[in-house]
Amino acid sequence: MSTLPLKSYQQTALDTLTAFAQAAQVKGAPLAFGEVAGRPYNTDPFGPDVPCVCLRIPTGGGKTLLAAHAVPLLAQHWRASDAPVAVWLVPSDAIRAQTLRALQTPGHPFRQPLVDAYGDALRVVALDELAQIAPPDWGRCAVVVVATIQSFRIDDTDQRNVYSFSESFERHFKAAQSAQPHDLAALRELPDALVTADEAAQDGRAVLRGFVGQPRQSLANWLALQRPIVIVDEAHNTKTDKSFTALKRLQPACLLELTATPIKERTNVLYHVSAQELAAEHMIKLPIALAEHPEGWPQAVFAAVQTRAALEAEALKDEAAGAGYVRPIALFQAQNLGQDVPPEALRAHLQSELHIPPEQIVVATGNTRELEGLDLGRRDCPVRFVITVQALREGWDCPFAYVLCSLQRLSSATAVEQLLGRVLRMPYATRRGRAALNRAYAHVCEAAFSSAAHALADRLINGMGFEALDVASMLAPAASLSLFEENTTSAPVQQAPIATNFEAIAPNEALAALPGVQVQTIAGTPQVVVQGHIGAELESQLLAGVRGAKKQGAVREQVAQHNALVAAQTAPATRGEAFAPVPPLAYRDTPQGELWPLEREAVLEAVDIDLLTPAAIDLPGFQVVEQSRRFEIYLKDEQVKLRPADPGQLSMNYGASGLTAADIVRWLEQSLYARLPEFTPAQREPWFAAVVSRLLHEKGVPIEVLAQARFTLARALEAKAADLRDAAAVHEFRQLVLDGAWSVEPDWTHPHVFEPGRYPAPAGSRYAGRYEFRKHYYPVIADLKDGGEEFLCAQLIDMHPKVKHWVRNLDVAPAGFWLPTSRHRFFADFVAELTDGRIALLEYKGAHLAGAAETEKRQIGELWARQSGGRAVFGWLMQTQQGQSLAQQLDAVLA
Repeated sequence: MSTLPLKSYQQTALDTLTAFAQAAQVKGAPLAFGEVAGRPYNTDPFGPDVPCVCLRIPTGGGKTLLAAHAVPLLAQHWRASDAPVAVWLVPSDAIRAQTLRALQTPGHPFRQPLVDAYGDALRVVALDELAQIAPPDWGRCAVVVVATIQSFRIDDTDQRNVYSFSESFERHFKAAQSAQPHDLAALRELPDALVTADEAAQDGRAVLRGFVGQPRQSLANWLALQRPIVIVDEAHNTKTDKSFTALKRLQPACLLELTATPIKERTNVLYHVSAQELAAEHMIKLPIALAEHPEGWPQAVFAAVQTRAALEAEALKDEAAGAGYVRPIALFQAQNLGQDVPPEALRAHLQSELHIPPEQIVVATGNTRELEGLDLGRRDCPVRFVITVQALREGWDCPFAYVLCSLQRLSSATAVEQLLGRVLRMPYATRRGRAALNRAYAHVCEAAFSSAAHALADRLINGMGFEALDVASMLAPAASLSLFEENTTSAPVQQAPIATNFEAIAPNEALAALPGVQVQTIAGTPQVVVQGHIGAELESQLLAGVRGAKKQGAVREQVAQHNALVAAQTAPATRGEAFAPVPPLAYRDTPQGELWPLEREAVLEAVDIDLLTPAAIDLPGFQVVEQSRRFEIYLKDEQVKLRPADPGQLSMNYGASGLTAADIVRWLEQSLYARLPEFTPAQREPWFAAVVSRLLHEKGVPIEVLAQARFTLARALEAKAADLRDAAAVHEFRQLVLDGAWSVEPDWTHPHVFEPGRYPAPAGSRYAGRYEFRKHYYPVIADLKDGGEEFLCAQLIDMHPKVKHWVRNLDVAPAGFWLPTSRHRFFADFVAELTDGRIALLEYKGAHLAGAAETEKRQIGELWARQSGGRAVFGWLMQTQQGQSLAQQLDAVLA
């Protein structure tokens, strides 16, 4: 095994966490969270000084890999430590054993980020192995402790060994008495941390008599002494007072929560990953082809068996074409004992009626555990059908699961979301060559697609962490998706309209008269059934029909889910329409030369940056100020107060008495080589040495202080390198691209394609307003607020008669379309296909935005359109411009 490359959304989540940690170090967690997340920070229960944030990652998003990367990230940017202690808490012993095994296995992708950061100075242990780490290794090695939250969560601390006085920690506390006296004293403020007189009186060996009133020499107190980074997996399970008390006893330096379903009012969600982001990175199979079988469970079972058999045929063709081995598996959710189809009855039906060989069927229930010891990924494993009732074993993961067949009603079935999560995972996290293998399949005993879709949507939203707008693009009637490629028809399938039953609402004449509303009598009670998009007037009437904030909130959620499903059904991408290809810019460095992709990196290849000029080694934004024997670091507009550090930390493991400038240079090279890959070691190391020498000898910074500030120094060097690259690139880009030294033109042979199902819109910034956009290509719209200037611009584009369909362009490759600039990439706000076949690239700018960077974007967009031979247009739109309104500007661009 080796390092597992991060997906784009995973990197974005970690970048967001980095930005928060850096800002929190300067401004505190509340202000930092407000700046990064755009929402108020909840200081309960750890206060403003202990950052506690959450990464919301839906099922199948790779929470464990993110957690492994987060440990060194938080250690560097919040703790400023090369040797952190991390407590990694999981919800069950099964998950604990699985996680511990992965983090201890050499070469495992989950362990590798920790090895990359700490090398041989890494210890991954269980709780009962903690005391075996020698006292000198604490502060010199990174220690990761994997445990369950239950190990710390109890009212009576005497009932947990972690809180008990332990002679095995005597040598650790003895070493801390001289090295960390202040930290030891701080333990007195923690709940239940001190030895009591009653404890000493009950100690038959009289060991505790000399420790009354002092911190216990316990495992929990030793961890608290380290101020650990705490990682909490499935964090929604830890929002009880008992859990909070347990976490406080650990005296965490910071907490990172990972969950799909956070409790909103008690969780600081820093970043929320959407289903579209997972699907774009091939982490999950989408859409879910949903087939309903009102005829009864035998038909559902038969259809599921047929679907699985067809998928296996597709998998064999896919493997023959060079793809990896897959043996599709069907998961059956049988009924409970005492009902018509319990597990054994289903097994008998599969064998006797459908002639499935017995060795292909296993049953996994509380009493029958036929999955134990099986490796379902092996070629010689015959299993193709797994029967369960409630839930499979925790931690069980089989991406070969493709088909879910639930014989229970979705509205009443429990744990269907766990089973659905199994069939959503994509094998090898790689898109398959056969389209049928990129989807999941669900067969249910429901009467209609609408009711089944709503029930399944509830499970996806409430149990698996997806939003209503996520779910809108996740479900599709099975009839609209051909399983076999050769049977695919070009004509879109006509889908039944989405209908929502608002059960608690008493209809009135005004409500019944609105378009799309029907009044039906169900079980003797008149109820409201709505089809089509629900606008503001209809929503107001629906809200007027119920009383109480809770009921009105439920109606609002039902309306949002209904509109999302309607949008998914009516979007051009869902209807099977294609978006015209959009050409990127390319260049020829000679008139008859080959056409190459035009990127900033191509420009920088022609630039030679001298890192040893006086300007290059000067860091004007990095200043060290001494105030009463305390030092503060200033990095541009940021002020970083140095935390007290023990000599082992200051010495960076090279020996406190022998700390040299070369040690700091070596540390900088180890920390920055991966972040500055465009420079060779022969360029980097002399530059680092020159900068360090100047700070030590010209600026008079003590070497111990510089060592303690090394993380801030590394950030300053990284920023300086970026400034040097930008300055060189601006000059070269102007000369080569804008002034015509290279021949630049759109490349129509390698276009960007907006693909259906590939629109990874971040969950936290998507449009959720009442206005119905009819021409947006995808069911969801990224980064658009309900109101404001950009909203008005989007409305005008959507209503324009020359626009066939359009996309709110994502600012991330490869999903978004971009043009190169000297600084990076320019993602225009909107991309539209016009009715005459032309492509329009449209950028909206507020009047307050100006400067060289904006001018360059406009110039590169105009160059792209000018060189297209009339096949593309570019619009630089403002609220008013040269006496023209926004609508007039748009008319002129699209003329």
